[in-house]
Amino acid sequence: MESKPSLEERVQHLENRVRHLEKKLDIIRTDSKETLTVNPSKLQKSIEWDVLIFHKILPRLFILVFIIGVLWGFKAASDYGFLTENVKVALGYLVAATLIFLGMLQLKQKRTVLGQVLLGGSIPILMLTTFAMHQLYDITGPEFSFILNVLWIGLGLYFTFKYKSQGIGIVSSVGGVFVPFLIESTSPNIPVFVFYETILYVFFIWLALRQRYTILYYISAVFLNIALLLFFITVNIPEEYKWISVSPIIFQQLALLSGFLKSHHFLKQQAYTLLSSIILTSLWVQAAFTDKESSIVFGAIALLYAACYYLNITDVKRAPIYIANGLIGFLLFVEMLADNLTPEVLIGSSIVYMFVSKKYKSFFHALLSGFTYIIAFFLVFDKSITAWISWEMLHWTVFIAATGYALHFLVSTKKKDGRIIYNFGVPYLAILLLMFTTLLSELLAGNAGENTERFIMSTLWIAIAVLFMVLSRPLSIRQGKYVGAGILFFTLAKIIIVDIPFVSIAVRAMMFILLGIVGLIVSRAYDKK
Repeated sequence: MESKPSLEERVQHLENRVRHLEKKLDIIRTDSKETLTVNPSKLQKSIEWDVLIFHKILPRLFILVFIIGVLWGFKAASDYGFLTENVKVALGYLVAATLIFLGMLQLKQKRTVLGQVLLGGSIPILMLTTFAMHQLYDITGPEFSFILNVLWIGLGLYFTFKYKSQGIGIVSSVGGVFVPFLIESTSPNIPVFVFYETILYVFFIWLALRQRYTILYYISAVFLNIALLLFFITVNIPEEYKWISVSPIIFQQLALLSGFLKSHHFLKQQAYTLLSSIILTSLWVQAAFTDKESSIVFGAIALLYAACYYLNITDVKRAPIYIANGLIGFLLFVEMLADNLTPEVLIGSSIVYMFVSKKYKSFFHALLSGFTYIIAFFLVFDKSITAWISWEMLHWTVFIAATGYALHFLVSTKKKDGRIIYNFGVPYLAILLLMFTTLLSELLAGNAGENTERFIMSTLWIAIAVLFMVLSRPLSIRQGKYVGAGILFFTLAKIIIVDIPFVSIAVRAMMFILLGIVGLIVSRAYDKK
């Protein structure tokens, strides 16, 4: 009779069994981890390629091929006399209806992309068939054909909204914009065209914002401008219709602004579109209206954006755009009424954009600040100063003062980069002052002659050098004394190389005496014994 295992032996057996099971469990975990980390990644790549090729590329490509094939088929059948005009029109509508039926069927079977492509392809076939029925075969008149095309656009809008397809919306938008050009008419109705294009654009931008369709949002804005440009080229617009003809662009600006105010989707894209739109609006308005009429539009735009900023001053996402567009409107307003003040408005805009860039940490407004400053630079430097009281004197004074203030502001807000800013900014400011005083020397000399003018110029340059060196200590700008010394050396070089051959002995003596005294005083002031 076998003896029963002792308690210690049974405990030892159980421990060994547990260790064995733990080893098996570790192996299973390792295998499962490898399966989860390797196989799904390979499967995912395979699925992505399948989706890209068979679900996205092929349906969109071959619906286009199909439409072209249908058009060529009708052309071939017409050339060989197989089809009459009425039969071809009927077949066109039948093909479109078949695509709609098949598209809905595919959508019910959860083939979303293919179904949307088929529905989208039906819209251009309906439009082209209506175009052929009216303009090629003269079966229907312009009014009835226009109503039919409006129905097809409405059908496209319905499909876009119901089946949430941006592709159908894009096809319907582009087709809808050009529908008036598919209707042959000897005397186009301008108010009807304007009303149609405006309502169509408002519908599609509302749909794009509601469904978050970024591409449709852009395309609607772009093609409205293209349609208006074609209309202006092809139609002789009477003077009494000029306000009506440009009104779609103004309504576009209002629609974009309304969407930006109320929508919370893709705000960055909306902001850039708003900025682009106001620039395009300015081109349209200036091309169609007189300066006085344009100033009314630009003044209204500036006030509108100012009100938006006042009501949304705490909105860090929208407020910077209201400032940017409002300043553009104000700049254009001033340019229309008093173009002599354009440089001052540009300089002021540059300073404001600089503030906005700092407050809202916006790189875009920093670019705007630099862009407006460069434009002001070229406007100011394009003209010389002809009188003490003149627009040119104002431009130069304001520009140099704004440059000095901007330099101080940048250093105070970016203390880590202050030395780099001073290294470039102080010499740049010195160059501006040298150029300014060069122009002043011509005014101061008057008719006294070239000798006097060269002496006054050198004296002013020396004064600028002394000013930079004197102010460098209290303002803690080390670069100032080096720039001042550089100006002294530059002035000496100018006197030796340029002035000596053309001035009298007396003027040479005065120049060298003045420069020598200043140089000795400066060297004594900075002597570190």
